[in-house]
Amino acid sequence: MGSLSDENIKALKPYFDIKDTVIVAPLNWGLGHAARCIPIIHWLKSITNEVIIASDGAALELLKEEFPNLRHYPLPPYKIKYKYESILINILLAIPNILIAMYKEREQANTLIKNTGATIILSDNRLGFRNDLTKNYYMTHQLHLLHSNTLISKVGSKIHQWCISRFDTCFIPDFKDELSICPALSKSNLPNTVYLGTLRRIDKMDTTIENDIVVILSGPEPQRSMLESALWTALIKLPMYKTIFIRGTKVKRQHTDAYNHIDVKDFVSQNEISKALNQSKLLITRSGYTTIMDIHNLAIKAILIPTPGQTEQEYLADFHRKNPKYQKLNQNELNKLEKTIKSLI
Repeated sequence: MGSLSDENIKALKPYFDIKDTVIVAPLNWGLGHAARCIPIIHWLKSITNEVIIASDGAALELLKEEFPNLRHYPLPPYKIKYKYESILINILLAIPNILIAMYKEREQANTLIKNTGATIILSDNRLGFRNDLTKNYYMTHQLHLLHSNTLISKVGSKIHQWCISRFDTCFIPDFKDELSICPALSKSNLPNTVYLGTLRRIDKMDTTIENDIVVILSGPEPQRSMLESALWTALIKLPMYKTIFIRGTKVKRQHTDAYNHIDVKDFVSQNEISKALNQSKLLITRSGYTTIMDIHNLAIKAILIPTPGQTEQEYLADFHRKNPKYQKLNQNELNKLEKTIKSLI
């Protein structure tokens, strides 16, 4: 089980007290936001009065499984879908849903504060989830929104930073200096930001290698399902590689045929994720920020496949490909998958 580092604790400790009841509310945009909250929740359980979880969809399901004894509350979904390869088009189409969700989650925050007596809200990228009666903390690594059009990038970044300024403090899960793992995203001049260092969900284990490949999928639909289908088609033709295929969803899968070399799992706990990453030679996954943090100190190599049009993941895959452990592969280049696997294993 991953735990907070001494640096993480030193940065966070001044903001929480034994008397506090904390609502932790990650955005449901893939599983990364919820996953990186896991070590924080474990720590908060040990030093505060109570921790309450609020989210929606797969993110809420993940945290329910990880913390079955905590109180859980549903929040309105943002309903962001990656139907098109342009992140701008996807976001523009989602703006009405986002604004509605922000309004509803603000109302839900009012209700939860009244019902639970919470004193702190820790929102991971939920823009509207705050309350005037609590301390409001925001967590994000993306203070700058990347886009090939400079004007769009600047305007998007300013809007996000304005939203961040509405919170008391913004926690950045990255390093401030040259150790930063996403410098173009996390650099900040805002006065209310605190750098935590990277959050480690996965510990390095002293264990034996049992699998060649582990596939871990998450992210917004329909791109998650599209990548699942493409990887499944490719990997069933590679029986020489023992593979764990973690779909990252409880939605019934379309491919039901069984193959001796592939062990399919729909949704797994953090302990199972940790075991799979430590016992496999190669990871195939999206180039999400939480994933990069998880594997940063592990021996496992990785093929990073950015979500088409998601500029953050494209940047992260490009930035980290200088490390010989990692290879970037675009989703439309999966015909190169076998060759890329051979180059890494």
